[in-house]
Amino acid sequence: MKIPNKKVIAKRLKELPSGRWQYRCKINGDPRKHSPETTDKLVAVDRIKIWLEAEAAGNFDIATKITQKVKKAVMTIAQIFVIYKELANVKHKTILGNQSMMRTYLSENGLTVNDSVAALNKLQAEKWLRKRKGQGDEEEQKNREYSAHSTLHQAKGIFKKDMLPHYDLPEGFDFHTVKTLQSKPRRFHPATDGRYAKAWEYFESIRHSDSQLYTAFKLAAEFGLRNSEAALAKKSWLLVNCFDVRLTKTDEPRQLPYQNDDDRAIFEANNPDGEYILAGSKTERKANVWRRLNAKLTELGFDGNKKTYELRKYFGSQVAQQTKSIWMAAEMLGNDPQVARAHYVGLLEAPKYNIRKAVA
Repeated sequence: MKIPNKKVIAKRLKELPSGRWQYRCKINGDPRKHSPETTDKLVAVDRIKIWLEAEAAGNFDIATKITQKVKKAVMTIAQIFVIYKELANVKHKTILGNQSMMRTYLSENGLTVNDSVAALNKLQAEKWLRKRKGQGDEEEQKNREYSAHSTLHQAKGIFKKDMLPHYDLPEGFDFHTVKTLQSKPRRFHPATDGRYAKAWEYFESIRHSDSQLYTAFKLAAEFGLRNSEAALAKKSWLLVNCFDVRLTKTDEPRQLPYQNDDDRAIFEANNPDGEYILAGSKTERKANVWRRLNAKLTELGFDGNKKTYELRKYFGSQVAQQTKSIWMAAEMLGNDPQVARAHYVGLLEAPKYNIRKAVA
């Protein structure tokens, strides 16, 4: 048996969907293949050459051991829960909600948190969605379908892209890729009762007496930050020419222009000796200051369930209207353009144009 050199082996390699490399050949007339447990092409070439040499020398025990797949150790769902709770960059109640929905999903599929995460897969999830929808009255079907998709969407939150590297998952794990339907966001219509003007007037009046609350208001109302982003906003993001927000759902930093000449100085002064713009403990930055802000907004006439979130949506509406661009609103909010379009497209007039007029 003639053994090809490494250059020839490399040319014959075929890349698999998993990123590994596969080599196919005939040995004594029988088709054979070998896929080393690596995604590095050069390492794969070396290992395939060793395998071919073992086959040529008649060392079949060694060749068999080389081709034998090493069973990858995977975590239990309980272990995933522990890591998710410690490392997830979301609110504590979101963590609890996602874990609760995962327990519901596990229970309805005859699984427990002590089972291997390998027990979860895309086909199983899709089958469960169909079963949950069931038969019968069309309206009842829709309600059951929405409930099932909502449950699964939250359960999948444990396997967000930024968390996957922290877990030991089986090869080809696809549970998180199942598509779930989400309710369409409602179009946002800014209130016209003067609540925004009242809010700006009040918070400017407490700029020096309660700088923490004033700063939280500015981050939400004038820069459109989510609570979770504002709680983790660092002073190192305060560049000379813009506020460089490096924590977004789209994984792309967004550079927000300062609204006033002294914005940077205000943010730096709120927590002069700390790393973050908001002062205090994690609980203060993530929860307490927002409870106080919501309470004050209620006094000022904000009547929705998510009062601070209304400030963010108002920010988005103003960016869309003043720039005449849904895309710019999405950029400044750190949102997907489709989400921004659903919220704010109704605020913009349809542009007028005449194609023939421009023809030379």
